[in-house]
Amino acid sequence: MYSNKCSKNTYYLPFKSKCLSNVNSSLLNEAYNLHYFLLSSNNPFSDNEIHLIEYNDQDFCVKNVQIFDYKGEIEQMICLDMYQKKEKKKKILLCTSGYCTYDSYSSANEMENLCSLWLGDIDTIEEKEEENYTKIKDIVKEEEGNIEEMEIKDNLKGEQNDIEKSNEILNDETNQYKKKCNEDNEKKENELKTNIIKKNRNIKNILSKQKKVPLKKVHELKSDRKYISIKKIAIDDYEEEFSKIAIIDKCSYSIFKKNNKDIHFIQSKNVSMQLTSGIFDPHHQNILTVISDINIYGYDIKSNKQIFSAYTNHKAKLSAIDFNSNIPNVIITASSDGYIKLWDLRFLKDSFLTINIHSHWITSVNFNNFHDELLLTTSTDNTVKLHKIEFPNNLNLQNKETNYNLIKTYKDHEESVHQGIWSKTDAWIFASLSYDGKCVVNSVPLEQKYKILL
Repeated sequence: MYSNKCSKNTYYLPFKSKCLSNVNSSLLNEAYNLHYFLLSSNNPFSDNEIHLIEYNDQDFCVKNVQIFDYKGEIEQMICLDMYQKKEKKKKILLCTSGYCTYDSYSSANEMENLCSLWLGDIDTIEEKEEENYTKIKDIVKEEEGNIEEMEIKDNLKGEQNDIEKSNEILNDETNQYKKKCNEDNEKKENELKTNIIKKNRNIKNILSKQKKVPLKKVHELKSDRKYISIKKIAIDDYEEEFSKIAIIDKCSYSIFKKNNKDIHFIQSKNVSMQLTSGIFDPHHQNILTVISDINIYGYDIKSNKQIFSAYTNHKAKLSAIDFNSNIPNVIITASSDGYIKLWDLRFLKDSFLTINIHSHWITSVNFNNFHDELLLTTSTDNTVKLHKIEFPNNLNLQNKETNYNLIKTYKDHEESVHQGIWSKTDAWIFASLSYDGKCVVNSVPLEQKYKILL
């Protein structure tokens, strides 16, 4: 059952889930207090759903905007844009990877790992409210008919009781027959009452039951080699719009570039190590940084050559990586050992900050793009943590002390938290997603917000 109910800052996906993406909204006349996130179900080798949700930071409420039907498996997902042209429907553009998409259903035995772009229509709030009102009206009308039927039966039963009182001389066989009839009537009435109770529940949940909207496949991101287990879809979205997409699989990376309204393949590179993730450098447009085991590697995608590497000395494999979008050369690595390390790309012999922040595997790490002292992390210890890291003003990271403070630990989840992400449209809003499909939207505490601003 769907439970995408409006319950404060929480949204419940009816399936297991691992993919969460923030949404870069280009909608016309959009309110400043609305924030959008995209999350998908994780049903291997089966059909899935992608939910677009909206968070209102004035009433602290999350609600569903649209449910998209996805024919296939979703291993990776990222939202590229949500836009609206004049007097036309709102649309959302997203990129997914996985097995068993539309194409692989038509293949005979072999299943390919594919990466594609999809376009979906977003219904307006007015259309949804009218549809929901019609559904509720139909259910209420049906209930009124059932209640009227029950009243008629009650009247008949009352008349029958009067007759029974005035005919006490009836023989035993007749009384037994009437008793059986009464039992049958009571059984039917109980069944009718049960059905009405169920319909009442449907009225309470009718707003959460929406039709699924199909996605239109607009482009398949084909490389010059077959993908082997895609690990990450990275985009250079530090500006308002992305210009490049990197598809990072187990053994290679492939680069695609957006040109006007087209996206075309540039080049790929096969590597000797097994990759697990990657990210574009926000300060150097042609640099892609990837992670493998406990190492990081930097590649110039223009020349397709490796330009740096570092052994991070984590106690377990690296699980996440992120760049500071405001301070050049600052990168953070996170590991399954529960530690984070901050690095200066100019001095990769050792990290300038190492902290044990989680008791289990770290699953995601994200700098705030507006205020880089804020750091968001998630973990399989079921927690989301908000940190504050104050960097020295002169950016001499190796010789100056970097101050660290844990702002808050959020314990809203009951299962492993797979991803956390900041809102695209606000510096203080962030969302987290656990494997049980629970998505929670929170905000930076007001006290910390004022300390940063004042």
